[in-house]
Amino acid sequence: MRYLAIAGLVVLAGCATQNERHVGIHDVPSSTVFDYQNPNGGDATLNIVREQGLWGAGCSSAIYVDDKVVADMEIGQQLVLHVPSGARKLGMMAHGACSPDRVDVDATLGQGETKNFSIPASGSGLTAAAAPNA
Repeated sequence: MRYLAIAGLVVLAGCATQNERHVGIHDVPSSTVFDYQNPNGGDATLNIVREQGLWGAGCSSAIYVDDKVVADMEIGQQLVLHVPSGARKLGMMAHGACSPDRVDVDATLGQGETKNFSIPASGSGLTAAAAPNA
């Protein structure tokens, strides 16, 4: 019985700590971004933020532009993509412990325009978002 109580305390102590990835929003590591990192003349910008939270920590979000995988995101990460202006299809598909349903949205961007998108921490969607506060 004593070992059970000690094991319970160890588990609770682990729940009381916070991993740095669960605090604040961080840039996606360059090792998980595969395209659209360098701006060219006439490009537009897509800002994507996967919200912070513990729900969904067991899954990643594959990001697609025009049906091509361009990055992989975790909770609490932000991604900036420099894409050619015009009509783009932006997609997200969770993998890992989340539902593997793919979500696509249309993003038409003019030259020099910036659009913001948000993915909930659960990894269950992709929606247009308001511009971040400066």
